[in-house]
Amino acid sequence: MIDPIEYLNSKNIPYKNEGNEAVIVCPQCQKPKLYINKSSGLFHCFVCQAEDPSSPYAKGHISKLQEDFGDVIPITQFISTKNKTDVNLTILVDQYHSNIFSHKPALKYLFRRGISEESIKRFKLGQVSMHEHDWISIPSFENGTPKLIKYRQIPPENPDHPKYIRETGSKSILFNGNVIDNVDTLIICEGELDALTLIQNGYENVVGVTGGAGTLLPEWYDKLLLKQKLFLVFDIDEDGIGQNAARNVWATRLGLTKCWNVVLEGAKDINEFFLNHKKEDFDQLLAKAFQFRIEGVTQLTDAIYEIYNRAKNPDNIKKYRLPWESVNRLIGGGLVRKRLTTIGGYPGVGKTSFALQILYSLYKEYKLPSLYWCMEMPEVELATKIIQLEYDREYGDMSPDEALHWSEEMKDIPIYFGYSSKIKPDVFYNTMKLARDRYGVGIGVFDNLQRMVRSDSEADMAKASGMFKDLVMDLNIMFLLISQPRKRSMENQDVMPTYDELKGSSAIPADADEVIILYRKRERKESENPAEEVTGLDPLTRVIIDKSRFSGGGISTLKFIGNKSKFVEIIK
Repeated sequence: MIDPIEYLNSKNIPYKNEGNEAVIVCPQCQKPKLYINKSSGLFHCFVCQAEDPSSPYAKGHISKLQEDFGDVIPITQFISTKNKTDVNLTILVDQYHSNIFSHKPALKYLFRRGISEESIKRFKLGQVSMHEHDWISIPSFENGTPKLIKYRQIPPENPDHPKYIRETGSKSILFNGNVIDNVDTLIICEGELDALTLIQNGYENVVGVTGGAGTLLPEWYDKLLLKQKLFLVFDIDEDGIGQNAARNVWATRLGLTKCWNVVLEGAKDINEFFLNHKKEDFDQLLAKAFQFRIEGVTQLTDAIYEIYNRAKNPDNIKKYRLPWESVNRLIGGGLVRKRLTTIGGYPGVGKTSFALQILYSLYKEYKLPSLYWCMEMPEVELATKIIQLEYDREYGDMSPDEALHWSEEMKDIPIYFGYSSKIKPDVFYNTMKLARDRYGVGIGVFDNLQRMVRSDSEADMAKASGMFKDLVMDLNIMFLLISQPRKRSMENQDVMPTYDELKGSSAIPADADEVIILYRKRERKESENPAEEVTGLDPLTRVIIDKSRFSGGGISTLKFIGNKSKFVEIIK
């Protein structure tokens, strides 16, 4: 969360205090009428609101100032979604809605869950038979038009299908999302039927998450960031998914000071709560809502409980497995949040392909959004490598004529790219935080450290390295830092490198939780003319885990398929 006063002071922006707001000169109208809330970071300009309501400074968040002053760098998605086809599902919604009042099992199911006939009509709930089963259809509307349909199995459920599915081509929007622009305080709950239950009981300032508890899409983030107060009412699951999402996704990304957690008592979700309680009971829960603790400040009882939890579940740390099992074994099972992994190796060894393959693999297995910041390769080349991985294509088989096909099929892959020729450590930190908050980025890559720090000062290099360590701890993410080694003499070309050879500062391996060195032996093919001697790199790649705080390390061997930009295990 950005501290508005600290930020204004760091930029030497003059301001005056008026209660809980700081007043500065508006960058748009140049009048001293831009009011910034000291707690939430929300701002509004009285002049712009009156003269040009569409102005970005009429209403917004302090992160807008960061962008305009160059303290964060814009990033782009791997495949742009700006031209995504917008759907209109009115015909299907009307058809399914007309079915429901003649389908007794569907009505019985909804009535048993406390959903009234009035709500069924208002929100156009419906019934459809497909996949040899009966389903409730639940539409979500945007500006009066249905853009999303979710289907919920009518019990008894068919185990061959998920409990919920969605109509192909649906747009990911919030249930009852049209209310957002009209309120400053909002209740966010985990599903459509929970939101509908609250609305039915007199709460109109409610939206329902339509993609799972941990889903906070960038377009939702942009709107919710501008709200004054958010009540999070997530499910009380045995596995803790709902409450973990409330803390680690919604409150963390939107702001701990903005979000208030509502803990249901005696029920696992809102719909079940209202089967046995009244509005007055829920009002009491809202009154008892609490803010999550500030990161870095831990109550004694919380620390003691964490000791107990770790002792009871020593393997409870979530590990994100890499695409090579031989490497996973050497790093203790996979990557872990709050850990910095440094990747070193000489030019041409495949460091970029190695890191991109990790990001692609984590998307495929965990749907984890990522950011690749490259100082040496344009976005088109990076995107080409991702397409090669997706379709197992050789570089020479990539036809531009297929670009539209790739764009449609891969539009939902949450891999983002960034570039700035003169990026500074503090600016990158701010940019990475915004990427975490807005896009949910859980792993980042910076390629490479030596191009961020151009000076020969070991202190400058150590400061930059320390920033990356702070970044993983502060943002609760994983990070891959690519670092170049010092140049070698010709007689030492065939000696496997170590982390001591990383260029710039001893702080680089010291700050890292893991250091992975990629090494490929140089091949030489003699020619009759010594001046025409052909050299190249052996595709067999030594993956040297030269440091690991949490495992024994060691060496694995992968094969690099250069024309496909990927590393593969060697089958013994």
